[in-house]
Amino acid sequence: MTSYTRILSAAIAVLAFAVVGLAGFLVLARLHHGGSLLSAQLTGQPNPGVSRVGPAQNPSPSSDTTTAPATAYSWPAATPFTRHLVATLTNLDFTQGAITEDHADKWRHTLQVLTEQGPDAVSAIHEFLAQNHELDFTSNPGGKLLGQSSLRSAMINALAQIGGPDASAALLEALQTTTLPTEIPLLAKVLEEQSPGQYGQQILKAVTDVLTMASSGQLPPQWDVAPLFKLVQDHGDATTASALQQFEGPYKYYATMALAGMPDGAGLPQLIQQSKTAEEPGRRDFAVQMLAQVTAQYPDASVTLLDLAKASQISDAAWRKLAIALAVDQYQIGEPPGDSDAGGNPAPGLKTFHVDNNNQNFYSLPLNPGAHLTERLALIDQLLEVTSANAAAQAALQSARASLTQLAAN
Repeated sequence: MTSYTRILSAAIAVLAFAVVGLAGFLVLARLHHGGSLLSAQLTGQPNPGVSRVGPAQNPSPSSDTTTAPATAYSWPAATPFTRHLVATLTNLDFTQGAITEDHADKWRHTLQVLTEQGPDAVSAIHEFLAQNHELDFTSNPGGKLLGQSSLRSAMINALAQIGGPDASAALLEALQTTTLPTEIPLLAKVLEEQSPGQYGQQILKAVTDVLTMASSGQLPPQWDVAPLFKLVQDHGDATTASALQQFEGPYKYYATMALAGMPDGAGLPQLIQQSKTAEEPGRRDFAVQMLAQVTAQYPDASVTLLDLAKASQISDAAWRKLAIALAVDQYQIGEPPGDSDAGGNPAPGLKTFHVDNNNQNFYSLPLNPGAHLTERLALIDQLLEVTSANAAAQAALQSARASLTQLAAN
C-alpha cells in the first residue's frame, strides 16, 4: 500500500464516523469599514471589498452569511485531496455523545496530514474559513482530546505552521471578517509572529469593529469581549488608549482595567482624565480605584490621587475602593489563573466578578507581598495627612495601612 493510499484510507476512516454537525456552527462575518494602525492612528481609508456582517441573535442551524472577499488576493485552486481532508475535519457530530480517544486520534492525524501538505493546503483551509462556520470543541465532554479549542482555531493554527504568503493572506482575510472575540487575538498573534509590525492597522480596526458591533447589540449577548480588551491592554500604546474612550460607557470595567494595565503607562492619561471628568460617578470611582492599583508603578497616578484628595473630589465609596486597590485586591481582565493544586482548589484569595451590563467578567487576586509595599505605605501616609477632616477617607486609609503593615510583616 502506498503512502498516499494509507493517508487517504485514514481520512476516509475519520469521515466514516462523522456526520455534519451544523447545529454547532455560528455565522461569523462582520462589516468592516477600513484599517487603522495599532501603533499609529485610528482613522484610515475605507478598505473596498471587505464585508463584516453581524450574525442573527438566533441563527438557524444551517444559516450562512455571504461576504464579499476581504482582499483581491488570487487564490490557487484547492486540490481534491486537501478539500477532502478539510471536509473530513469539519464533519464532526457532537450530538452523538463524547468524542472518544479513537475518534480524536483519527481527527488529529487528519489535521496533521492536512498541515503536512504545506502551501497546497492553504486554499482548502481558506475556503472553509470563508464560509464563516465554527464548532466549539469545549462544548463536548471529549473535546479536549482533539487538542484544539475549536474548528476554526485548528485551521488557523494549521495556517500558522504552514506559513508563506498564501497563509498570511488567508489569516488576514479571516481577521477582516470574523466577529468571534476569542479569534481576533489568535489571528493577531499568528500574523505578528509571521510579519512583526505589519498588521497593526488591521488588528486594531478588527478590535474596534467588533467592540462597536457588540456594544450596539449586533452580536449575541452571551459573547464575552474580554479577549479584545486584553489584547489592547497587553499590546496597545497611547493611540490605542484613545480608541478605548469610545467604549468606556458600555464597558466601564473592561475599558478602565485595560487602560490601567497598558505597557509603560500608555493608558494613564486617559485614566487620569476619567477620574476627574467622567460624568457617571461609578466610572469616576472605578478610575480612582485603578489609579490606586498602579500608583506604585507610575508617580503620576500618586500625584493625581493626592490632587483629587486635596480638592475633596473622591467620594466616600471611592475611598473604600481606593483602599482595596492599595492594600487588598488587584483586578484583572481575562481568565483567572488555573487551579493551584491537584485537588482542584482555586488560587488562594481568588474572587470572580460578573456584571450583567454587556456581560463583563473579571477577577481579583490578593496583593502580592512584593508589590512595592513601601511606596504604597508612603502614599497612604500622604493621603492621611491631606484628609484629616474626612472621616470616610481616614477610616478607609487606616484599614489599608493596617493590611499593608501586616502583609509586610509576613
